[in-house]
Amino acid sequence: MANEQDNKPITVVIAGRPYPIRVGEMEEKGLRALVSEINERFNDFQIKYRDRDKQDCLVMTLLTYASELRSAREQADSGSDGELSKRLAQLNDLVEGML
Repeated sequence: MANEQDNKPITVVIAGRPYPIRVGEMEEKGLRALVSEINERFNDFQIKYRDRDKQDCLVMTLLTYASELRSAREQADSGSDGELSKRLAQLNDLVEGML
């Protein structure tokens, strides 16, 4: 990832809430695609579990990604490809930017 000074501020919207983050210009497109994917999964959980509130659906989305991240790390430890590592890094950057 680039120097923090090289990052530009953007706002992403997840589950209807805006989150300001700083991102490198080269990473913005991939990050926005990841945010779109997160929102799609969140919306799927809202449709599937209509009796749950937004926070429950957001946590289920987070747990889904955390589970995938754990599996991907285990595969990476046994020799996985670079594309998966790139997507995991983007997801990690997104989460760190929100903290």
